[in-house]
Amino acid sequence: MYTYMEYLQKCYYKSIGWNEDNIYSNITATSNALLEFSIPNGIKIDNSNKTTDYSASSFTLSNQHQINGSLAYLYSSIPLTNTMGTKEISLQDAIAGFKIIEPVLLVNKQLNSNLNSKSSSLLYGRMYFPGSALEAMLIKRISENTQLLIKCISNPHLEKNGTMIVYLQNNKTKYSRELIFSTNELLLGVRCLYNLGSSLNSKINPNLIPKFDNSVVSIGTELWYAARTMSPGLSTALRYSTRSTSTGKPLTMTLAINPILGHVSSTYTVKTSVASTFCSKYDFNFFSYASNLSLGFELYSYSRKKNNLKSFPIKNDLPPTNTEILNQIRSIDNGYQIKPDLVSSKTLNNQAVTTAFQNLVNESDFSSVLKVSTSLNDKMMKLLWEGRCKDILVSTGVKIALNPTTNTPEVNRLGISFSYAC
Repeated sequence: MYTYMEYLQKCYYKSIGWNEDNIYSNITATSNALLEFSIPNGIKIDNSNKTTDYSASSFTLSNQHQINGSLAYLYSSIPLTNTMGTKEISLQDAIAGFKIIEPVLLVNKQLNSNLNSKSSSLLYGRMYFPGSALEAMLIKRISENTQLLIKCISNPHLEKNGTMIVYLQNNKTKYSRELIFSTNELLLGVRCLYNLGSSLNSKINPNLIPKFDNSVVSIGTELWYAARTMSPGLSTALRYSTRSTSTGKPLTMTLAINPILGHVSSTYTVKTSVASTFCSKYDFNFFSYASNLSLGFELYSYSRKKNNLKSFPIKNDLPPTNTEILNQIRSIDNGYQIKPDLVSSKTLNNQAVTTAFQNLVNESDFSSVLKVSTSLNDKMMKLLWEGRCKDILVSTGVKIALNPTTNTPEVNRLGISFSYAC
């Protein structure tokens, strides 16, 4: 579950039209959300307040090993009017889950007039207690497609009492580029990501639609060099996202390779229904021949306040005649053949099914979600339940693993967190 400050940062990016999915570090965000989610440790309470459209504060208290907490502040130079508290926010916005990757020509580039200024910025700071640890972040928009991101940590337990990372990011519709510098090991890095794919669909036969549409292929790489230790780093990744034109269900596949370490990782994630998602991940090292298979899924529960089957209009994206047309689709080798006498240029739209499915996902009133993840090689299982109790978001889970000596299951992590924001 996102913290309220992370949620405000995402709202800020959405306000300025910054596409987070177009950043190389987020290329495996979907599989990470279903397989590598964190389990709360102990009891944690997070109380946040958006004092104005420009500022917010957050207070956190937990009992991890000892009573500790933090106090955070956030300021935005532009009004964050698209935010909600924990009472109104949908679980889809509060919880990291499946990310639908839009084709490059469908990316919304319309910004409010007051957001076109090059001087928009976001400031964030957090102080931890007991102790003297501090963290800060600055996001400075330089131009419409370029921003400067600075993250700092001050902690007496770290080398030289802290570290700082600077990102210079250029994010356009077809590609993104990053220059990165870290004071830790004097690390220099370059990242880039290129998108292939188009929302335009040219069909020779009007009666033939492809089985998958809205496909996007993203290819990226990163190159690192630690000047202090003279150590290089290299990785490359590919992401393929598409949607079925018969059901509207999206799927995402990724392939990541680190040739220096010999590590290869592939993932397959599909939204099997409006309320469920399945993910698998296979890791392999061609130096040691070690491998691992990870599986995970998330299952949402509908709110009982109303009949959800009747409460989500499709907004005329799926014409009534399309129901009859879809029932008449006949599968062939490379597509779906539609009965010719049912074809109408006005009513037949190969985007209708995918748009209707996405509208159902966005407008569904979910009350909770159950996440389960397991790894065969690590012999562990994680269970996480996240949902709403009155006006409070609750996250609780457990991590169970087999003891390598006694081969008996034991609880490695157990906790619950409460979040309230207004």
